[in-house]
Amino acid sequence: MSGWVLVSLIVGVVVMLVFRMLGEPLNWRDTVAPPVVLIAIGVAGVVGFTGLTSTDVWWIVGSCVVGLAFGAARGATIRLYAKKGELWQRYRKSSLALFVLGVAVSLGFTVLAVKFGLHEQARPYQLAIGVSFAGEALVLIPRGLRSDVPFAKDKERPWDKWLQSRVR
Repeated sequence: MSGWVLVSLIVGVVVMLVFRMLGEPLNWRDTVAPPVVLIAIGVAGVVGFTGLTSTDVWWIVGSCVVGLAFGAARGATIRLYAKKGELWQRYRKSSLALFVLGVAVSLGFTVLAVKFGLHEQARPYQLAIGVSFAGEALVLIPRGLRSDVPFAKDKERPWDKWLQSRVR
């Protein structure tokens, strides 16, 4: 992965963490789209890696299980609350701690895997982050559906109207 892609990914995650610590609407697009996109990019990276071995695949699966578990645990700690008639979410200190711990465990798992022969390039960061957010979503969505408050409406973004005009 090139340096600027990694820096962009890190900046994006930090911005997302700040918004989640401050509190933000819980809507479908922001809950489902990022994990799906990141996992798709990660899987494409794995599939596009030449020299992938069965050992690589087992380490990747193991790291995905770790990421999914930490994401699900984090999803259980997120505070859900009503604001302006919609569902909002806010990371607690425990949510942030689980995020940091999950990153540390994931990095440690990768270092261990590389020592045992995993090709480091075979495990894209996008896949790890996407699986972690998928674990979070798998817990948040049922929690949100059980609440009496509807999910927030998806935000209207500047490019949405432009995209809609191109699709029709």
